[in-house]
Amino acid sequence: MTIEQRHQKRRSRFRRACDEAGALVESQIFHRQQSKSAGLQAQTSDLSRMSAADSGHLSQVTHHSDLLCKSAVAQSEALMPEYQRIIEAIPPEAGFGGIWESEMFLFYAAVKPFAPKQILESGRARGKSTLILARCFPESRIISVEYERESENTAAAETKLKNESNVDLLYGDSREILPERLQIGDAVLIDGPKDFRALRLAVDLLQTRKPCAVFVHDFPPNSPQRKFVEQNFSNAFFGDDRLFDRFQSLDAARDPRPNPQRRYGIFVCLPPPLPKLNWSARFRLRFSD
Repeated sequence: MTIEQRHQKRRSRFRRACDEAGALVESQIFHRQQSKSAGLQAQTSDLSRMSAADSGHLSQVTHHSDLLCKSAVAQSEALMPEYQRIIEAIPPEAGFGGIWESEMFLFYAAVKPFAPKQILESGRARGKSTLILARCFPESRIISVEYERESENTAAAETKLKNESNVDLLYGDSREILPERLQIGDAVLIDGPKDFRALRLAVDLLQTRKPCAVFVHDFPPNSPQRKFVEQNFSNAFFGDDRLFDRFQSLDAARDPRPNPQRRYGIFVCLPPPLPKLNWSARFRLRFSD
């Protein structure tokens, strides 16, 4: 065999190998495209199976997100007469701490436009805020979670709420219970756990893109958790904003004590969507108490 014939034979084997490799690559590309197509079809099928109620609430959360800002909430005086009628039927309970009526009005005014089917409450104590939620949102399911069943406040809360048909009283760790119960369009009120633990729970819930609003109590000025929110959540607002000062008139008629020194825990409202946190903020959020 001549040198030229040997070169031709090698070139023929090389072309055949290239053809086979090309066919293999084309086959792999074809199978990948089929897999992607099947995955897309599955996702489309899942979306088509989404109930009208869920898709409606998802649209509502997106459509009304511009309503959840302090300027919009501050213009809610029209709701005050209705709210006052509701709380007049609830016996005053000053002196036990908890969330004041003016603070609950802030939650009511902010959340009412969303008409949530369910409201999740973490931290019930004596049940004052739970009762206001039940009366202000009679068409909503109130899921209230308290950590300790043996708490000294348990009997008072259960007695107060026993006739409220739209309230479910649960006991356990809300960090486990709330994510399991959370549905699209829910509003969330967190008054325990506290500080960064509460903020972590709020962030975990917001990451699901399901809540219409998350309120967290006890964010006083200059506290570490408040400074963190002020630095990283540009759309958040606080209950002690001067725009909400006039709401405190609701507390005067509810506090029978002479010359009371009312202490406000201060709500922070965290509207969706969750802002993108840098690595330093994520690290601090996960490892701060």
